[in-house]
Amino acid sequence: MQMKSGIFHTPFMRPDRTARETFDWAIRLAVEADKAGFSDFMIGEHATQAWESIPNPEIVIGACAAVTKQLRFAPMGHLLPLHEPGSLAIQTGWLSRILEGRYFLGIGRGAYPADFVIRGHADWFKDGKPDWTEARIRMTESMEIMRKVWERKPFHYQGQYLQGGFPEEPEHSEGETQHHLLSDHSPWGGADNLEIAITGMTLNSPSMQWAGENGWMPISFFGGSQILKSHWETYSAAAEANGYTPDRANYRVCREMFVADTDEEAKRLALSGMGETWRRYLLPIYKEFGIFQGYVTDSGVDVHPNDVDMDFIAEHVWLCGTPETVIRKFERMIEITGGQGWGTHCMVSHDYIDNPEPWIESMHRIANEVIPKVNVQLAVA
Repeated sequence: MQMKSGIFHTPFMRPDRTARETFDWAIRLAVEADKAGFSDFMIGEHATQAWESIPNPEIVIGACAAVTKQLRFAPMGHLLPLHEPGSLAIQTGWLSRILEGRYFLGIGRGAYPADFVIRGHADWFKDGKPDWTEARIRMTESMEIMRKVWERKPFHYQGQYLQGGFPEEPEHSEGETQHHLLSDHSPWGGADNLEIAITGMTLNSPSMQWAGENGWMPISFFGGSQILKSHWETYSAAAEANGYTPDRANYRVCREMFVADTDEEAKRLALSGMGETWRRYLLPIYKEFGIFQGYVTDSGVDVHPNDVDMDFIAEHVWLCGTPETVIRKFERMIEITGGQGWGTHCMVSHDYIDNPEPWIESMHRIANEVIPKVNVQLAVA
């Protein structure tokens, strides 16, 4: 198995960036990723978060498709409980046809209360805490309807919360007249060939179980070795129980990376860009939800998760340094998570609009210096 390079474009953008700046930066990253030989470019869908500011990833994907050649794209992911499934089925199927095989579909439940409130689902949050019961049912029903729409056979579906259907196509006479001929917006290569992916972040993630039950692609956000191991174990068990063969070549793992000529330079440049997002946005979130515990455990450093600072993040949360340092950290990451590696490692993108060259150089070095040498070590092991 040869590990590939991917990008998860959340995107983490400063709130003062305009929509056009965010749009143009995504396209520039995609072009550079295509040149560097990255395999995947995944774009988050966030309707309300000022730091994660792309509500329509399909618009960005369409623009990027016209200026790239090899890179595969995915919305990561469309929040199924918050979309009308028939419209989403048409939208995603058509986009997969535009990209002619350079597309896979990411789906998710959603996490931010504001996303649900603005779509009219404020009642899902009681005393500030989410009740995901309805969202889970909506996800299942939405996927059921989308699959049926892609099959293009007449149906009517009435679920607990959602409904959908596909019309009878009128018969057509011979010759040029094709009155009310229905468009084919099923996925490129057919519905059965559309890859579907879902992300997980928490211990024993239910999303990983759902992915395994349906034979979908699992994508993990690294939060420590125990969490990552639990993701694969949860996914594998669910896949095997439902007749699927788990394949680590289809497994993707996301973690921040930055490479420069020296460890000091890498840290300085990482802190100037990625660090801005972490100081102002992610650091308090990770502390609030206890996400640092896995990193602290792996590090062996005697620090309480609530006392984690930017120096700890640069050393133990990010894979940051020279290519040799990052390779060493990467190999240890693989070792403590089982020693097998995964199909694609996805670096997480950040806002370097004001000083893009170091970030773009780091991208190229990750794809062409770091990952190939990690693959050599995996082959030897």
